[in-house]
Amino acid sequence: MAKVPARQVAVLSIENFDELCERVGKEAAGRSVAELKEYAVSCGVDPGYMRNLRKDTILLRLDDLPKEGFLEAIARLSEHAQDVSSNVEEDMVPKIRVGAMSERALRSLVNDAALDLLSYMGHNDCPATFLAADDIDDWQALKSFGVQFVSHEQLKTMDPFTGMLVQERFFHLLHSVIEMGSAHDEPVFVLYFDIDDFKAYNRTFGHPEGDRLLLFVAKKIREAFPTDIACHLSVDRFAVITAATDIASRVAAIHKATRAYRHSFAPELKCGVFRLEEGIGSEYIALDCAKLACEGIKGRFDVSMNYFTENLREHLFTRRYITQHARQAVRDNWIEAYAQPVIDTATGELCGFEALARWNDPKRGLLSPAMFIPTLEDAHLIDRVDLYMVEAICRHLAERRERGERVVPASVNLSRVDFGLCDVLSEVISRCERWGIERSLLAIEITESALHGERELKNEMDRFRDAGFEVWMDDFGCGYSSLNLLKDYDFDVLKVDMEFLRDMEGNERSKTIVSAVLEMARSLGIRTLVEGVEKPGHRDFLREAGCDMMQGYLFGKPRPIEFAEL
Repeated sequence: MAKVPARQVAVLSIENFDELCERVGKEAAGRSVAELKEYAVSCGVDPGYMRNLRKDTILLRLDDLPKEGFLEAIARLSEHAQDVSSNVEEDMVPKIRVGAMSERALRSLVNDAALDLLSYMGHNDCPATFLAADDIDDWQALKSFGVQFVSHEQLKTMDPFTGMLVQERFFHLLHSVIEMGSAHDEPVFVLYFDIDDFKAYNRTFGHPEGDRLLLFVAKKIREAFPTDIACHLSVDRFAVITAATDIASRVAAIHKATRAYRHSFAPELKCGVFRLEEGIGSEYIALDCAKLACEGIKGRFDVSMNYFTENLREHLFTRRYITQHARQAVRDNWIEAYAQPVIDTATGELCGFEALARWNDPKRGLLSPAMFIPTLEDAHLIDRVDLYMVEAICRHLAERRERGERVVPASVNLSRVDFGLCDVLSEVISRCERWGIERSLLAIEITESALHGERELKNEMDRFRDAGFEVWMDDFGCGYSSLNLLKDYDFDVLKVDMEFLRDMEGNERSKTIVSAVLEMARSLGIRTLVEGVEKPGHRDFLREAGCDMMQGYLFGKPRPIEFAEL
């Protein structure tokens, strides 16, 4: 009797094991796994060749099982759901998955390959699958039992979490589509999907529920574009290549289903659409165009899909210019340090200044910080600019001191991205020491929005304070959980968002809110600075309300630091 080639393994799993545990209890679900083991033994598997891969999965060595017996066992096990369902409800039949593979071909990666194989089977609804190996011809008879085949290459190009393509394979296929160019008989589109504020969803319901939402969205995208190329890019981002003519209706269906997934939160899924065109350059630019279109509607609740336009094209070219010239901008001093005065409310005297980065480009003129700062954050280049600013401020303070001029404290902005790119504290300290600047002269500003969902930043903020630097929260009040941040973080100064002053003169509620914030900060021992002070009425109100410091055009606009009146 023919033997199974040496070192073959099989994997048996109950796909809906967690659901069984919830519906009928862990004990009953566990009995289903025990019955699977007993059934495998009845098919000729040596009990000594079994081990648990995880709580719902058994890994079997099949070295000594006759080939015909193994083929029969694969077929019988793939139809065995009813046999192990005696302990559970009729509508909760265990979904048995049966896979087989060559351990010899996989060497030490058996466990990982087994789990990837099961993931593939779950996403493609295959009750029985064989992972093709170097001895595939020996296994052709499996086809007559309804067993599907999958190659190593297929598994390597599939994201085991969602069943979609991995990034590398997606970009390879997108490159091929772009290379075909005008050979397409119909227009081809790249779609970029992003779940709005997914971090908030995870914080609210927990990461396991966040994973379920991601799987739900992936499923809906595959259902809407069943014959197209779909990819799980990262975390809450997906992409599709399609020639469909009814994209809007398909995206609308996905958006509607996602919003209905959890009524208490109503997740918002946004989609950016880019039509492939001649001369696009590369697959990465094509996806970036779709991404930019998607970003254009984030935070909006009246639209779920956005097409790439000429205006966005200029925006994209500017972003690309910024990332390509960031290093040169720092090296050739295109980045300039500006200063805006900070005024002591009680005395009306200058008590410090905020350092602000400006990009004065020799070709494009002044680039808006609202453009170059987010762009450099996305490109993970922002640390170069932020540390350049720290260097410039330390040098300026040292030069003023050497000339015998007055020296006042400065605050400098750091991005949340900086902390993942370098040891920011060590870098800042080294610059202070190089120029002989006391740490009490330099305050670190970080925006409120950067702190949401970034628990690891608390340790970094604590390190700065322990080292003798003040830590300020910028834009306080612009987020939805400002008070939670005050509970969890220690700040020396709150910079109150200037939006509170916009309509203060005609809106008594604004005054009430600002007064309450100032009083709360005072009770916590935190000093306050209000931005956006543009009128004498603003100044008078803040002085009466007990604000510690003020900043705004009433006292001076940002100016190049060498010309600022400090």
